Amino acid sequence: MRNLEKIKNKIKNRELAFGVFVTISDSCISEIIGYAGYDFVWIDAEHAALDRREIYHHIVAAQSAGAAAFIRAPGVNPEQVKAILDMGPDGIIFPFIENKAIAELAVKACSYPPRGIRGQGPIRAIKYGLDDESSYISEAESHFWKILQIESIEGYNNLDEIMSVEGFDSIFIGPADLYRSIDLPKEEKDRKMQEVLNDIFTRLSEKNIITGTATSSLPSDIERCASMGAKWLTVGQDARALSTALRSNLRTILDNLK
Repeated sequence: MRNLEKIKNKIKNRELAFGVFVTISDSCISEIIGYAGYDFVWIDAEHAALDRREIYHHIVAAQSAGAAAFIRAPGVNPEQVKAILDMGPDGIIFPFIENKAIAELAVKACSYPPRGIRGQGPIRAIKYGLDDESSYISEAESHFWKILQIESIEGYNNLDEIMSVEGFDSIFIGPADLYRSIDLPKEEKDRKMQEVLNDIFTRLSEKNIITGTATSSLPSDIERCASMGAKWLTVGQDARALSTALRSNLRTILDNLK
């Protein structure tokens, strides 16, 4: 079973899917996350210092360990998108979708003509030629999710237009940047943020759009996101998990030596 299908089945069965942000270049990180039982890895080509070969190795490692490989692209540049999709990921995430035009370009970059503008040349996506290329091209969009990320007030204000775009599979709400984009004093900002989140989740739910978001690993935060309508969640980041564990381990050692 393809790893993306596992996530779809969990959502169908009203179970949450969990994943981890990946920023470290060594692909063993994605393999560990998969072996640990997470449903997906979020390979961050937007913020992390990952080149194309490292992204490729992360995809292979994640999928071989049983996790879906989601790649956050740097943007909607069709040349970057094409190279990522030819590696055969389970999903591609587009950051800062702020209006309908950007959303339409994102979808077109994932689609072959006449629907879109994706150039032909799948490599790992067709098992290096072992799969029939023409069959893949005719069904390519069913093999991966096209995920639009809403993470600014502008994106929120244009949500109806963004939702009207045909061809995307899920929307991910980026709470950190969304919060920072609200230009209000802190108390008003906190209140406005909750209003915005509630409204986004309500409107996406009314359209039956699969929604994801980022949160902590605290049960209360996970339950809150689930109650609003989130179906898939990122609950950690590799570098922070490693640094936190190492610092905690050292503190334990030093405390025991006192």
